[in-house]
Amino acid sequence: MYKVVLADDETLALEGLRTLTDWEELGFEICGACENGEEALAAIVQHSPDLVITDIRMPEIDGLELIRRVRALEMEQPLFIVLSGYGEFEYARTAIRYGVRHYLLKPVLDAEWDKVLADITDELEMSLRQKLQQSMLASRLLPLVIARMLEGHLAEPEEEAAEQMDRLDEAAAGWTYLHVEGPCGYVSALCRELAGPAGALFIDLSGDQAGLVVESTADTAGLAEQIYARLNREGVKGSVSIGPGVRSLRELPVSYREAAGAAARQYFYAESSGPVDTASVSSGPQGYTMPSTEQVGELIGGVERLHEQKALELLSGMFREFRENRTAPGVVQMTSMDIMLRSMELLKEFGGADDQWIASLDFFRTEPKSLEALQAAVEAVLINCMNFIRQQKERSSEHPLTRVEWFLKDNYAKHLTVKEIAEQFYINPVYLGQAFIKKHGVSILEYIHNLRIEAAKKRLTETGDTVRSIMESVGYVHYHHFLREFEKRTAMKPVAFREQAQAGQE
Repeated sequence: MYKVVLADDETLALEGLRTLTDWEELGFEICGACENGEEALAAIVQHSPDLVITDIRMPEIDGLELIRRVRALEMEQPLFIVLSGYGEFEYARTAIRYGVRHYLLKPVLDAEWDKVLADITDELEMSLRQKLQQSMLASRLLPLVIARMLEGHLAEPEEEAAEQMDRLDEAAAGWTYLHVEGPCGYVSALCRELAGPAGALFIDLSGDQAGLVVESTADTAGLAEQIYARLNREGVKGSVSIGPGVRSLRELPVSYREAAGAAARQYFYAESSGPVDTASVSSGPQGYTMPSTEQVGELIGGVERLHEQKALELLSGMFREFRENRTAPGVVQMTSMDIMLRSMELLKEFGGADDQWIASLDFFRTEPKSLEALQAAVEAVLINCMNFIRQQKERSSEHPLTRVEWFLKDNYAKHLTVKEIAEQFYINPVYLGQAFIKKHGVSILEYIHNLRIEAAKKRLTETGDTVRSIMESVGYVHYHHFLREFEKRTAMKPVAFREQAQAGQE
């Protein structure tokens, strides 16, 4: 409620000021009705009102002197409406010099009175909003507390933050959470940049998300459009969503969850062409039905039997149902993980190692944010799985020397001897060495060196790893041994080879 002090030395006029307006309906509380300037000054000092309505001619202290003295006080300055039965220009000029913008002659016309009070109310609301924004922007504790609440780390704010929230809630009509997702760092910088001009509170969240808390009366839709336009203009893939309004800052997690959920659904199904407003966009019911065990089993069976077309058609059918039923993204993610894990089990049966697929597993846990990306990732896993099984089946039916060759390509970084390799394939070591030279033109050990140096060249070209770490990764223990074999095959030292390769790429 705003506070108002009334001052007039005529009892009837003072009572008229009380009853002329429904002050409570306008949001005002009369905290003083004074019959002279001294009483009015004391009431102003005591209550610090937002508005003072005063007559000019009063005993003790007249209205203009009252304004002058109040202006000299170190306090939050009220707005003034000056009423007078005298139309002398000098009174009006003095009032203007004291910063009074509303000077009315008695008797006041109803229309004129209503217009002045409407202007005063708008001015007070604007002033309150500016104070609120300044308070929000100056607060360092509040954004941290809100961020912890949104991320589920804090159920209730501590005393100092709770007091700040209560004060802000009293002065605001409510709050809205504006949610932004995109590349980590970029969206935080963008929201931080726009928070000040928009009078919003910047909330820095973990991962690829950030947000703005704005008062419900603000143009949240316009701000969301501005952010989305910036993302598009700078070629950044992201999403912007507006949560439902809430009355209290403590209820912001509700607005956040709605906004983040709507953004995730729209983005996952690649339908977003602008900001998503949860108040006007209905996401429709979500499906939570996973494909049956039989469906997934049939898919994995197709992979095992290398029926590539059938396996990919089954996968496409699953994802088509996901889209038609608007299946919840979490359910799609769980199904994809299930297919991935079953593929890993299948690969292990054919001699694959777990560490071959760890990167893919991590990708499924964290990366895919759209239905298309997830389907493409699962499809790539199944194709790689079938290629691996195909190679293993081909190796088992090939000539022993071909299987030896595949073995060397897979294990060149290990310490291998001809005797150990021969025992692996139940071949006489002497026969193996002679037959290998006859087929490939080089000995097994030379072949291993060739594989190692080719791998080293690839890493020197494509990574910034140190020469020593590359040397160790391809199977060498001593640097001079690696250097000799590398120069023998390239006529260059590793560092010079890297520099030449990088120069050629520029």
